[in-house]
Amino acid sequence: DIVPGRSDSCAMYGSVRVQPDPKYIAEVVVLVTTLRAKRTEYNACKRVKDLLEIKRVHFKPIDFNRDARQAGSGESEQIAIKRLLEQGKLKTGENDELILPQVFIDGFSVGGIDDLQEKEDDDTLDALLLRRDPTRKVDEILPGMMTIEQALQEFCIQGREEEGDWDDDEDYESGECDEEEEEEVGGEPDAAVAGPVR
Repeated sequence: DIVPGRSDSCAMYGSVRVQPDPKYIAEVVVLVTTLRAKRTEYNACKRVKDLLEIKRVHFKPIDFNRDARQAGSGESEQIAIKRLLEQGKLKTGENDELILPQVFIDGFSVGGIDDLQEKEDDDTLDALLLRRDPTRKVDEILPGMMTIEQALQEFCIQGREEEGDWDDDEDYESGECDEEEEEEVGGEPDAAVAGPVR
């Protein structure tokens, strides 16, 4: 559904089902495909997204399904693809086909679902997501784009739409929830005002 006052970047998230936890400050970029004809890749991509949503990690999905990219603005996807190509970080398999999914945390290639799950099982994933390793350099792929603040705003808008709690068109433009409304949609009041987090 097209909602007046919402930016194309909000539409790229799809349906935000779980409010992201702002404690996870690392930028997480996930290269995915929504093309169901590529069953193995599609299922692996879904598992990555599910794992991150269960942990309530904000992530930036970059869909390599050309039709899906063209449906949205495609701007952030094109920037991410260009940057990853320039840095030589995209992994390819036989016949130079892109391996999907690929997960990047602060510009560092984590791998696919098995690698991500291994880090979760070994309790090393949180250290990356919380930026607890002072030796690791932060090299965001999409700095300032598709931020957690935008995701929290989208969550707020979505919750208010579902509850039919929009007073007027200004609510769509501001996308702001007050503390009482955030509690109603299942969030914590200070989650949206936790400060600048990417």
